[in-house]
Amino acid sequence: MIMSPFCIGPPDNDFDTSSLQRCRDILYINIFDELHVDQPKTDHERDQIIRERIARNWLGSIKIPFSNVYVNGRLEGTYRLDVPTPLLGYSRDKVSVTKMEATNVISPTSVLRMFITMEPLLAPPEAVQQSFDSTESLELLNHARFWVSDLNQKFPNRDYKATVSDINGRAVFIPRFLRPLPLPPLGLTGTDGTSAAAAGVGVDNQIICQQLARFVSLIPFLSDTVIFPGLCDIWETSDQFLRTMSGDDEEHAVLLNNYFLTLNKNSWIAMGVSIYSGPCCFVLTKEPGQRYAICWSVADGRDASTIDTWNPIRSIYLLANQENIWANIQEQDIPSRMNFDVENSKNWRPFFSRSFPRDTLPWTSVQPSDLHYENTRTEDVNILHVQIQDMLRRKMVDWLKLNIVSL
Repeated sequence: MIMSPFCIGPPDNDFDTSSLQRCRDILYINIFDELHVDQPKTDHERDQIIRERIARNWLGSIKIPFSNVYVNGRLEGTYRLDVPTPLLGYSRDKVSVTKMEATNVISPTSVLRMFITMEPLLAPPEAVQQSFDSTESLELLNHARFWVSDLNQKFPNRDYKATVSDINGRAVFIPRFLRPLPLPPLGLTGTDGTSAAAAGVGVDNQIICQQLARFVSLIPFLSDTVIFPGLCDIWETSDQFLRTMSGDDEEHAVLLNNYFLTLNKNSWIAMGVSIYSGPCCFVLTKEPGQRYAICWSVADGRDASTIDTWNPIRSIYLLANQENIWANIQEQDIPSRMNFDVENSKNWRPFFSRSFPRDTLPWTSVQPSDLHYENTRTEDVNILHVQIQDMLRRKMVDWLKLNIVSL
């Protein structure tokens, strides 16, 4: 067990619950390999003196926002070490290299099993009771309340929901956020603006999905607890999300899922618990004939099978697409032990069923039919290039001042 002091700086040095939720400090965990390196010796010293130095080679890091630790009280799981692709002085094992060449994906060779908490624990934020106006039909809202209430009685530790709050404070049915949306200009579309993969052009669908997941993960994260401390989760539509250029995991997951729908992938918005952030929203895909479902993390754009040990998702309790919502009613909610056949009513309870069919409640999506993308200006790229060069040059000079380098 390692106990380490961690200094945080909440806004205005105010340590009440609302200020602590708005704290944007990051907990960095860096992993080093300690080596004993022999120093050069003269012929006279060779048999008389042992001279060596201790070298600490940086292997990678893990970063966790402090607000996630505070809101959840504790985090536990197998964390994937963020290792740079060129790791000087080290080589990857043959299994990792073979998989990388076959799938163009670097499988994590280093993971860290951790339990993270605070001592002493800070006062947790108060739970928010959500009650909003809505444009949904009264029949749907009544069924949603009954559906969620009945599920919570059987599984009180699972956060089931059928409606969420939009940016105007109205309760919106979750599937209304989901619909196919135009892909970003990343060289993934055909001349007519349609998806190359959807049009049948010879493009590796998996690579496209990975590029889209990375694109979405690069949009800055800003938790609702930071923007609206003490309030509920706010869901933005994808055009609102791209205009503000920041959002929570819900906005990222909705956008990525809508991109996957454009690619005709069998995908869902999934809600569960992550070892990084606690309650979270991500994307789950499972194609016909595929043995294991894939979890797509919107935080870093990486994908992991439900049976992978480094999968950051600890539990799954809800799936939703543009047609329906399914609640996990299996005894197990650990992904590697779950059945993902949503047609099996013994494992998944649908929102729409024979007793409450969807046909009687037509609705339209709250998403726009089109998205506006702005091209990156060459001037901005050049400015960023110069800034990175200057930063690296300054850091190298600072490092040389503290370290003796012999040539």
